[in-house]
Amino acid sequence: MAKIYAKESAYASSKRKNLVLTIIFGSICGWLFIKWGINVTTFTMHSQPIELIVAHMAAFVITGAIASHFWGNYRKSDSGDTGIARALDVLEQLPAGYRVFTNIRAGEAFVGTVVVGRNGVFIINTKNHNGEIVPSNDLNWEQRKVGREGGEYTASMRNPVQQLKRQIHNMAQLLKRYHIRAWVDGIVYFTNPELILRGTSDRFTNRGDAVLEFILDYPVRTPLDEETIEKISAVLK
Repeated sequence: MAKIYAKESAYASSKRKNLVLTIIFGSICGWLFIKWGINVTTFTMHSQPIELIVAHMAAFVITGAIASHFWGNYRKSDSGDTGIARALDVLEQLPAGYRVFTNIRAGEAFVGTVVVGRNGVFIINTKNHNGEIVPSNDLNWEQRKVGREGGEYTASMRNPVQQLKRQIHNMAQLLKRYHIRAWVDGIVYFTNPELILRGTSDRFTNRGDAVLEFILDYPVRTPLDEETIEKISAVLK
């Protein structure tokens, strides 16, 4: 079984902040709604100035919108952490000798998961999207989703393979700064079991077994020795 080195997510503090702000503004919005309901049921609203009524309504709408905004930010970061956790469930099945690191900063790139073994360094770019994704060679991919009310809509997402290439480059540069020579490659792994992925390749998949095969069967001319693996591990810890 692979050894796991899990760091706190780079988005952890941001996620906590978004959750706290959601609770604060959501509570204010809820209080305004309750107060509005009391005024309606007790017939005291008619005795209030119209300016106060309008201000009350505006405050209700604004605080609700702010709470919704921070909740959306929280869900995005939480989804990313869920994707990494699902990837770890798969990657821990790698045999002893492999090491798995999470939440790595490589230059300007954030790398969710990195695997280090005798046959190289592998970036697993995890994505926890749902709906249906149509890959392409374009800058953006198409994502089709169903809204809460059942309506279908189409959105675009940044091409994760292009993002992976930047992560690979930045990771190679990071190791180079420490005078470490190691081959770096990677794969995009869509972890959400409810996702419909229209096609797979040697660069992206939604199958955990395909990720394991990509790593285990990866050919390398010069295997990494134990000393180099220890150096890489020291950089990534």
